[in-house]
Amino acid sequence: MSTATITTDVNIGPFKIPSNGQNMIMNNYAERNNLVVELLIPEPMMSNALATTQWLHNDRKLNKVILCSIHQLPDKQDRIDNLLKNMEGVEFHFALEGICGKGRSFLLECIKEAKMFMNAKTIDSTKTTWLKLHKMMKEKHT
Repeated sequence: MSTATITTDVNIGPFKIPSNGQNMIMNNYAERNNLVVELLIPEPMMSNALATTQWLHNDRKLNKVILCSIHQLPDKQDRIDNLLKNMEGVEFHFALEGICGKGRSFLLECIKEAKMFMNAKTIDSTKTTWLKLHKMMKEKHT
């Protein structure tokens, strides 16, 4: 049983984080949460299938994995199904969100949140002011 960090493509949802930055974020998270990282898994560029991680889990029996963000989880249904089936019982940690958990329902909630975030309307900050944003927030009761 071991704990692994997983680096993926530089494009992570709304973020652009190179692998060395991902490693710094995850190592800091591990240190703050008293996790000992024993394995670093580099996933291929342009991929969020986490196929390398699943393959290594069969060999190394991972018990915990750390990713930078929920945005690194698969978004295609067949890849989600494979992850849920192959990584059952593995505890997932997401450093930027500061959350962890395991099981089907936890991962599905994380995937749902990532999709919801990516579908949210962005506000062009060059075309507004903080006062207008505050007024908009008050009008929408958020």
